[in-house]
Amino acid sequence: MGVPAGVLIGVTLFDVAVVGLGPAGRSLAHRLAAAGLEVLGVDPHPGRSWAQTLGGWRRQLPAWLPADVVATTAHDPQIRAADSYPIRDEYAILDNDAVRLATTLERVTVEEQVLGDDDVAALRQRARMVVDARGARPAGSGGDVPHQTAHGILVPPEVAEKVLCGAEAVLMDWRPFDGAARWGVTSPTFLYVIPMPDGRVLLEETCLAGAPGLSQGELRRRLLRRLELSGLGGDQVSGAEVERVSIPLVRRGGHIQGVMRFGAAGQQNNPFSGYTFFASLSAVDGVVAQAVRGELPGRDQPLFVRRRALHGVLNLSPDDTYALFDAFGRLSPAHQRAVLDADTPGANLVAAMARQFTLMPLARGLGLARATLLP
Repeated sequence: MGVPAGVLIGVTLFDVAVVGLGPAGRSLAHRLAAAGLEVLGVDPHPGRSWAQTLGGWRRQLPAWLPADVVATTAHDPQIRAADSYPIRDEYAILDNDAVRLATTLERVTVEEQVLGDDDVAALRQRARMVVDARGARPAGSGGDVPHQTAHGILVPPEVAEKVLCGAEAVLMDWRPFDGAARWGVTSPTFLYVIPMPDGRVLLEETCLAGAPGLSQGELRRRLLRRLELSGLGGDQVSGAEVERVSIPLVRRGGHIQGVMRFGAAGQQNNPFSGYTFFASLSAVDGVVAQAVRGELPGRDQPLFVRRRALHGVLNLSPDDTYALFDAFGRLSPAHQRAVLDADTPGANLVAAMARQFTLMPLARGLGLARATLLP
């Protein structure tokens, strides 16, 4: 549906306008409409398929999503550093098409256009509540913007088994890609290994946070070297389909008065694991409840502790980063969840991070403290 031409500016037509209909924005618009609200959705390509891998913790999926959106589930995915540590949880990969079918926009008025910040602000004249879900658009440009970057290939499961070594998935393998005993001065990356909906397995070398993030060429070089050391090379990996990832870790500067940011544009980023769609899904119903009550969005600021945690991750030495995630592997399941979940209350996150600090060697823990607390 489209808005009739000639509608007077200043006349409120909608309860909520959602700008950006990617996975997060589409899910929010769908639930807002299901709650009986009049919803406007704006996106230049609302029907475009999603190429990104949608993975995260199954427990974060809301009850309103049907079970068939989950394509694969890995139990107890591993963190690997000084040892291999199972994360006592279920890691799910979604079927993108099934998610789209479950989040229909039949009751949403959709306009196909690109909106800049001024246009988004102007939507306040047409909707009581405006949500910016246009994705992470970083403040600044160039090398000063922290990014998470990754380069992966898709291989048959029998090929991936040489890396999995019996595990169903590997969330992070922080061991040096070249087989060295320590990272030294080399910026650290990790290997991410997950089963995909089509039966293949994604092997992905990832730079968690860098300003700038490592290039695709460097990540591919590291990935192939890591796989070679596991006995994979030549025809087993050549010609494999490639996945490339680049996600800004800081939001666009400035604030559009009266506009709520959601999804990768909002507060669902995690300094330890990046952004996941699952975090946005778990936040959807809270936003819907706010809209139903008629509450206007306030200024959404990330938790101070999360901003400092990202600062720390960016400034840690390579070997301190390795020690940080080795300590994470030895946390209790409750503390691991507190660190991984984007909506963990500040006090709980501080408690989990403090415990993580105590599990690090003293010199490495002091390195973490310096990286986190100093300007």
